[in-house]
Amino acid sequence: MDEKRKFSRCDLSEKTHLSLKDRKEDVEIQDLSTGGMRVVTKHALDKEESFSGEFKVLSNIAPFFVKGKVIWSTQKGNIFESGLAFSKVSTIPLAA
Repeated sequence: MDEKRKFSRCDLSEKTHLSLKDRKEDVEIQDLSTGGMRVVTKHALDKEESFSGEFKVLSNIAPFFVKGKVIWSTQKGNIFESGLAFSKVSTIPLAA
Protein backbone atom coordinates (compact mmCIF):
# COMPACT_ATOMS: atom_id res chain seq x y z
CA MET A 1 0.00 0.00 0.00
CA ASP A 2 1.40 3.38 -1.00
CA GLU A 3 1.70 6.08 1.63
CA LYS A 4 -0.46 9.05 0.56
CA ARG A 5 0.37 11.38 3.41
CA LYS A 6 2.27 14.50 2.53
CA PHE A 7 4.16 14.63 5.86
CA SER A 8 5.69 11.93 8.05
CA ARG A 9 3.92 11.52 11.39
CA CYS A 10 5.15 10.65 14.83
CA ASP A 11 2.99 9.10 17.53
CA LEU A 12 2.52 11.26 20.58
CA SER A 13 0.37 11.37 23.67
CA GLU A 14 0.43 14.97 24.83
CA LYS A 15 -2.44 16.79 26.53
CA THR A 16 -3.02 20.45 25.81
CA HIS A 17 -5.88 22.74 24.89
CA LEU A 18 -6.88 24.54 21.72
CA SER A 19 -8.42 27.97 21.47
CA LEU A 20 -11.40 27.88 19.14
CA LYS A 21 -13.74 30.64 18.03
CA ASP A 22 -15.86 30.70 21.19
CA ARG A 23 -14.22 28.29 23.64
CA LYS A 24 -11.16 26.37 24.75
CA GLU A 25 -11.16 22.62 24.17
CA ASP A 26 -9.02 20.09 26.05
CA VAL A 27 -7.34 17.75 23.57
CA GLU A 28 -4.95 14.82 23.55
CA ILE A 29 -2.57 14.88 20.61
CA GLN A 30 -2.38 11.38 19.11
CA ASP A 31 0.03 11.99 16.26
CA LEU A 32 1.86 14.97 14.90
CA SER A 33 3.55 16.07 11.68
CA THR A 34 4.88 19.36 10.38
CA GLY A 35 1.58 19.80 8.52
CA GLY A 36 -0.91 18.99 11.28
CA MET A 37 -2.02 16.64 14.02
CA ARG A 38 -4.72 14.17 15.02
CA VAL A 39 -6.39 14.91 18.34
CA VAL A 40 -8.94 13.25 20.63
CA THR A 41 -11.61 15.39 22.32
CA LYS A 42 -14.77 14.93 24.38
CA HIS A 43 -16.71 17.20 21.98
CA ALA A 44 -16.95 17.34 18.19
CA LEU A 45 -14.87 19.97 16.45
CA ASP A 46 -16.57 21.71 13.52
CA LYS A 47 -15.03 21.14 10.11
CA GLU A 48 -13.24 24.27 8.85
CA GLU A 49 -13.25 25.79 12.36
CA SER A 50 -10.10 27.82 13.03
CA PHE A 51 -7.95 27.06 16.06
CA SER A 52 -4.76 28.16 17.78
CA GLY A 53 -2.72 26.37 20.39
CA GLU A 54 0.56 25.86 22.20
CA PHE A 55 2.22 22.56 23.07
CA LYS A 56 5.56 20.98 23.92
CA VAL A 57 6.89 17.96 22.08
CA LEU A 58 10.03 17.51 24.17
CA SER A 59 10.59 18.85 27.66
CA ASN A 60 13.98 20.37 26.80
CA ILE A 61 12.69 22.31 23.75
CA ALA A 62 10.62 25.50 23.81
CA PRO A 63 6.89 25.13 23.09
CA PHE A 64 5.41 25.39 19.61
CA PHE A 65 2.60 27.80 18.74
CA VAL A 66 0.22 26.79 15.97
CA LYS A 67 -2.76 28.08 14.01
CA GLY A 68 -4.87 26.17 11.56
CA LYS A 69 -8.23 24.60 10.65
CA VAL A 70 -10.12 21.46 11.49
CA ILE A 71 -10.11 19.17 8.43
CA TRP A 72 -12.22 16.26 9.68
CA SER A 73 -13.90 14.97 12.85
CA THR A 74 -15.43 11.55 13.58
CA GLN A 75 -17.08 10.06 16.64
CA LYS A 76 -15.59 6.88 18.14
CA GLY A 77 -17.75 5.77 21.04
CA ASN A 78 -17.92 8.62 23.54
CA ILE A 79 -14.90 10.52 22.13
CA PHE A 80 -14.13 12.36 18.90
CA GLU A 81 -11.03 12.14 16.72
CA SER A 82 -10.21 15.14 14.57
CA GLY A 83 -7.60 15.96 11.96
CA LEU A 84 -6.14 19.45 12.16
CA ALA A 85 -4.06 21.17 9.47
CA PHE A 86 -1.55 23.85 10.43
CA SER A 87 -1.46 27.15 8.56
CA LYS A 88 1.27 28.58 10.85
CA VAL A 89 3.82 27.01 13.20
CA SER A 90 6.21 29.08 15.30
CA THR A 91 8.46 28.95 18.33
CA ILE A 92 7.25 32.44 19.30
CA PRO A 93 3.61 33.27 20.22
CA LEU A 94 1.39 34.01 17.23
CA ALA A 95 -0.81 37.10 17.13
CA ALA A 96 -4.56 36.49 17.32
